[in-house]
Amino acid sequence: MTMNSGTASGIVLIGDFVNVDAAGKVNIVGGGIQFLGGDPETGMTAPFAVFVNVTVSIPVFEDTSGAVEVLLVDTDGQPVIVPSPDGENTMRFSQDVDFRPVSGPNDQQPPIGFPGSSNIVLNFPGGLPLPIGATYEWVVMLDGARIAAATFFVPGAS
Repeated sequence: MTMNSGTASGIVLIGDFVNVDAAGKVNIVGGGIQFLGGDPETGMTAPFAVFVNVTVSIPVFEDTSGAVEVLLVDTDGQPVIVPSPDGENTMRFSQDVDFRPVSGPNDQQPPIGFPGSSNIVLNFPGGLPLPIGATYEWVVMLDGARIAAATFFVPGAS
């Protein structure tokens, strides 16, 4: 699916905790974070979660899948690399998504053109090793096109 026609939209929200229940409903606690506390002793941020929703309009005769990517970047737009036990890792999450609405075998199908939607949740219960005093952005892309972003700052003691 190529989203050059503007038929896609995205939402990115940073919160204390996020999950999607069995019915597909999103549960967000402490949503709307723009300032993410950091611990100078450990070098870790406070625990947090990122909620991403991508919605597309699905025409009748078009591919219904697309590549969704969620990327953490710095103020220069460069991918953020964090240390891990296995070496350094770029904070990038990607997934191929089929946007067709899912319904049961005996349920009425939605009409042609009904928007398809996908939710992605990234939980960081231990935080991330991000330097204090820096600004970051979670960027959401669909098939390589930027569709949404959320900016946050990691403040420290002044």
